[in-house]
Amino acid sequence: MDHDWKRLAEEQKRIIDRGFSSGNALLCGDRNGIFFENYEGTKSERADDPVGADTLFHLYSMTKVFTVTAALQLVEKGLLDLGADLDEFIPEFNNVTVWENGHERPASEKITVWNLLTMTSGLSYFLTDGSGKAAAFAESWREKLKTGKGLDTVGFAKEIAGIPLSFDPGAKYLYGLSHDVLGAVVEILSEERLDEYFENHIFGPLGMKETFFFQKLPAELRPRLAENTAFINGRYVNIPLPPRPVPIPAFEGTEDFGVFSGGSGLVGTARDYALFLAEMLAPSKGLLKPETIRQMVTPALTASQRACYNDPHGDPSISGPEHTFGLGVRVQDKEASSGAIGEWGWSGALGTWFFVSPNDGVWFLYMHQHSPANHDAFIAPLRNTFYDILRKGR
Repeated sequence: MDHDWKRLAEEQKRIIDRGFSSGNALLCGDRNGIFFENYEGTKSERADDPVGADTLFHLYSMTKVFTVTAALQLVEKGLLDLGADLDEFIPEFNNVTVWENGHERPASEKITVWNLLTMTSGLSYFLTDGSGKAAAFAESWREKLKTGKGLDTVGFAKEIAGIPLSFDPGAKYLYGLSHDVLGAVVEILSEERLDEYFENHIFGPLGMKETFFFQKLPAELRPRLAENTAFINGRYVNIPLPPRPVPIPAFEGTEDFGVFSGGSGLVGTARDYALFLAEMLAPSKGLLKPETIRQMVTPALTASQRACYNDPHGDPSISGPEHTFGLGVRVQDKEASSGAIGEWGWSGALGTWFFVSPNDGVWFLYMHQHSPANHDAFIAPLRNTFYDILRKGR
């Protein structure tokens, strides 16, 4: 691709200079492979610790796209129906409740697999749980861990079934634990642990040799893991990461390595994630059928659900009203000053962000580790610069 990408590298470095990231990775590609790859800055507060091709990043919510891919693979195999009720697989979800106006009431609808995929289940991240049941669960979980009795992925899903939903399933869009529960469904139907399923059916076929659930990261690779940094008093400093396996403040102290989080659990290199994006742009490895990928990236929300998606207080990862939600990914379906109709992608809590634009035949992948991520402050100029160079050649 005959373009001058120097200006894109300058914009990438500006992110560091402005205090949004101590270091970052940016890879862009098309159907012929990677045409831009650049690393800037450091992966920690140390000046002698550069970001490079071997740097591992916490993917957090960019894990969700793999969980959706796994579920859609099971759909293709005839093992999963998108319209199926969740309680067919996890009976504990048979009598879910809703917390409304200070009271708990029975939900008017059952949660379906479709609700999980589209984040319309009513499952939240319990940031404002008025019932107190999330806090009670977290406390009981901490007590179990003290005696060596933790949970597994399915056990975690069963426990949160007893916490009231934020609304009736299907009524709204809300970012939350839907894909963690979807990961439990994948385990049940495949009869494989989620880490094993990902390795056998996604990472292995794509040659992704350096992507792992955090608890499975080999000890010898840990020095390559980027630190979570923040810009404080004129310098970058390392700060503690959110709790594992699910990054919810109320769950502090529940680091349970038996739970594989389908919503936030992975770490990996940018080059590894690029292999996945290349496959989704131009399928050649048989990961998903082209028609399944098209379904995944087709707008899926109703008008009322979309109104919740475009609430910046409800979902900080959106890029504007030109975007809606498909099956686990944002989708641009309206003309805007940047981007393209059909562009789709997602992001992660510490600053990872990607898009695939089928109409332009390109993918774009950015990674850094910084709290807060501040996607809205730096992605727009970076993305606009990319498209400007792509379309003008300079």
